[in-house]
Amino acid sequence: MRLWTKLLLFTVAFGVLCAAAASAASGNITVTLHSNNPVAGVACPWTENFTGTIRGPAGTAITYRFERSNGNLATHSTTIPAGGSKQVSDSWVSSHSGDKWARLHVLTPQDVASDKATFSVHCTGGIPGQ
Repeated sequence: MRLWTKLLLFTVAFGVLCAAAASAASGNITVTLHSNNPVAGVACPWTENFTGTIRGPAGTAITYRFERSNGNLATHSTTIPAGGSKQVSDSWVSSHSGDKWARLHVLTPQDVASDKATFSVHCTGGIPGQ
């Protein structure tokens, strides 16, 4: 076998091994999100608080965002600590009545999202609509 063929085979094999190692290092990422006040009949504006959990291998760098039914996005970066669980939170100030949702979406190293955390705001004296 010629030298360049051996180098090519080594390079391909090394690349496959590195990709497998990177995949194993990132492991499986899971996410959950909960709305702390699923139904509210209150004076508006109203603050809805969300608590999320991102689980995965300790030391994994992640990029995530909170996505909302009103189209707002808030993107963040963090690292999963020892123990494999990272708590994250978000708040949404709403001035309108309506059914709303938010979800926690991990963008890297895996694309995975929580179920939507839904809540309803029924403003007393607020602006109707969403």
